Amino acid sequence: MRGFGTLLWLEWRRSRLWAAALLGSLLFWTWGLNQVRFLDVGRQVATRAGLLALAAAVGGLVLCLMVGRIRSETRRGQYQVLLLTPPSGYAHILSRFGFTLATAVIYYMVLGGLFWWTFARAGVAFDLEAAVELLLSCPLYGVGLAVAPALAWTMLLMVFVSAYRVSGPGWIPGATMVLASPFLLRWIAEGLARTAYRLPAWRLLDSIRIAIETLPQDAEAQIDMVRATYMGVPQEPFWGMVALTVIMLLLAGRLWQEVEG
Repeated sequence: MRGFGTLLWLEWRRSRLWAAALLGSLLFWTWGLNQVRFLDVGRQVATRAGLLALAAAVGGLVLCLMVGRIRSETRRGQYQVLLLTPPSGYAHILSRFGFTLATAVIYYMVLGGLFWWTFARAGVAFDLEAAVELLLSCPLYGVGLAVAPALAWTMLLMVFVSAYRVSGPGWIPGATMVLASPFLLRWIAEGLARTAYRLPAWRLLDSIRIAIETLPQDAEAQIDMVRATYMGVPQEPFWGMVALTVIMLLLAGRLWQEVEG
């Protein structure tokens, strides 16, 4: 436990500027969202949704770059500083992944808050239950479905490349993994799609109430119809990607122990 606590402290020392810059960028996105002042409500919603999607994508890219620095750090032996005994490879992987994942959760929860704030200014109102889901449930679902697997894949890629740096150029195994990953991802996506909705769906934002002043009088009836046909989000892809994340982290930890241990 002492070694793992030291690793977490080292992660904080090495990655705090990355985390601060990422979270600080939310101020820029807040400013950008506040500049959207179209008279047409539909254009406001569409533009702000596009900016939020761009913020989510940029945040995911920065997080992958943040966690991917692990290759250069292990090559220079930085993790042996202040450690009385070398921890296992799993501890190294878990500390880096855990710190980055915590940063990701905070980032996307704040994005959920920005979604609520900006859309409320456009005339879209959420009740309390929907607001809680928007601030907590939806970000966690998105992180587990996409961000966490991307971080684990990046770590596995960097450790996989490092494992072959002694015997040959690192770009060969790296290119092999990058080129093979889309085919594996497609196979996994097709499998998850076939199993979707076998389990009870999670009805995220099922209680949402849209109240835009410019909507026609029968808007509530239209919204009720949408609610009646809404199936919710499937939980099988979420659990499948979480399991894939765990497998990739285990493989990365095992590779680290074989190479660095």
